[in-house]
Amino acid sequence: MAFAGVSGTIGGAGPLALLHGGAWAIPDTALADHQEGLAEALAAAQFALSDARPAIDAVTRIVAALEGHGAFDAGCGAMLNRAGDVELDAGLMDGPTGRYGGVMAVQRLAHPIRVAYDLLQHGNGQAALLAGDGAEAFAEREGHTLVANETLICERERQRYAEHRAEADVDSSDSFLPDNAPSDTVGALVRDAEGRLAAATSTGGMTGRRSGRVGDSPIIGAGTFADNGTCAVSATGDGEVFMRWLAGHEIHARMRHAGQSLADAAEHVVQVDLAPNGGSGGLVAIDRDGNVVMPFSCEGMYRGVQCEGDPPRTAIYR
Repeated sequence: MAFAGVSGTIGGAGPLALLHGGAWAIPDTALADHQEGLAEALAAAQFALSDARPAIDAVTRIVAALEGHGAFDAGCGAMLNRAGDVELDAGLMDGPTGRYGGVMAVQRLAHPIRVAYDLLQHGNGQAALLAGDGAEAFAEREGHTLVANETLICERERQRYAEHRAEADVDSSDSFLPDNAPSDTVGALVRDAEGRLAAATSTGGMTGRRSGRVGDSPIIGAGTFADNGTCAVSATGDGEVFMRWLAGHEIHARMRHAGQSLADAAEHVVQVDLAPNGGSGGLVAIDRDGNVVMPFSCEGMYRGVQCEGDPPRTAIYR
């Protein structure tokens, strides 16, 4: 079912999930795979909502489904960095407690969001963000299987990497990709039956980015944010700009300190702060009352809504 609007109150007081699969100039050739991926993630959302999972558990399940599908720039569909490797970032935040977890620049995790979840749950206050080998060592201790990087590389991204490497000046370019390149970062938000909010985001970055580059997805307050008093946010787009403006936290701050509505705060951040400063992309956001917004400044953004017991709703363009 088409979801025509980009904002409004959805689902009344019941639990709901909101998700995105990236924001960019989406070609027709990508539509079927992305729609299939959204459908699988929305099915995971429906299960999590009907099973009365806490919001933080539900967003982990939804994003793991998106990481595992292969259509998106996350998990086994991730874009390749300058060295031709998959390098993944993921983060999540729990609205009621403010706890968070994130992993960055990992190369041997098929589902980095699940490791970020374990950091949130079991970090014992000593670490909430881990990078590279340290994150992978933690994952292995927690029972996650480490995989060969080669198994995370899909043929679509292998070809994209080869095409753009051949065209680029690899010595001076920060990325092989031109403007309006794919931005398939994935994310999910949930408000559960108890009114708890949570946010999760996962990405493979940009094709040809420098090895070790970290974007906004695992950075709490930038690409991922949740606070039960205001809102939950998951972003997709030009990560460096989203970090510079602390996009997720800025929406929260406008609501908390200036009394703005979710719609006004999110629209200002996306269209006034980010877009004029090179921050193409978008975000999904939900507040404690069940209002949702999905603003974006590019051609389209894959997005979906699942309310408990209702058919899923999806949209791509405005």
